[in-house]
Amino acid sequence: MSDRADDLARFRAAAGALLETLRPAQRSKLLRGMAMDLRRSQQARIRAQMGPDGGAWPPRKPRERKDKVGQRPVRFLYKGLKGEERVVEMRSWVRRDGPGGGYMVGYDKEGEGIRSFRNDRVVRHLPAEGGTSSPGALQGSIRGRRGGIKRRARAMFAKLRTASHLKAGADPASAWVGFIGRAEKIAAIHHYGLKDRVAPNGPEYDYPQRELLGFSIEDEEALLQRLLDAIGTAIEA
Repeated sequence: MSDRADDLARFRAAAGALLETLRPAQRSKLLRGMAMDLRRSQQARIRAQMGPDGGAWPPRKPRERKDKVGQRPVRFLYKGLKGEERVVEMRSWVRRDGPGGGYMVGYDKEGEGIRSFRNDRVVRHLPAEGGTSSPGALQGSIRGRRGGIKRRARAMFAKLRTASHLKAGADPASAWVGFIGRAEKIAAIHHYGLKDRVAPNGPEYDYPQRELLGFSIEDEEALLQRLLDAIGTAIEA
C-alpha cells in the first residue's frame, strides 16, 4: 500500500470520532453534502467509462449488424472519383458497413443499374421527388456533414447514471449512494459481472465486470476534506 493510502487509512480511522464532535444538525448537513458529492463523482466516473481504480471498463461487444433496408426513397448530390458531381436517386437501397463510414447499395435511376455509393462522398442530401424540402438525414443512419459521416459511439449506462436511477441520501449516522428499483438489478449484473439474458426468453450472456460504484482515493480525500472543513467551521462558530 502506498504512503498516500496509509495516511488515508489512519485518517479514516479517526474520522468517526471527529464526526461525533458535531451537533446533530451539523452532522446531518455534512452527511447530505457528502452523499451529493459522492454521487457526482460516481456519475462522472460512469460517464468516463472507468472503474474506481481508474482503469477503463472492458469495451462493449460489437453487435453483428445487418443490412439496413431503406425506408423511403433517397436523393443526394454525390461526388465521384474524379471530382464530378451528380444527383443520385434510389427508390430501393440498403446501407452497409465499410470504409468511409459505410456505403449505400441500390438501384440508381440515372445509371439504370445497381450501384454502390460511399457515404463519405455524399455532398448533401436532397428532397426526394414528391418529398419535403427538408429531408434531413437518412432514417436511422446518416447525419450529413460535408466530407464524411461521423458516428459517435454510445456510452454505456447513460440512463443508469442519471439522478432518476442513482440516488443519494443520508441519515443522522451515515451517507449513502445507490441504484433503486429495476436499475438496482441491472447495475448489479454489470457491477459484479454476472450472467443474465440479453432479452426476455433470449440467450444468456456472461457480462464482463464493470464496477459502477466504489471509492477511489480521490473520493476519500474529498470527503475527508469536507469533514475537516465542517469541523473547522463548527469550531469557529
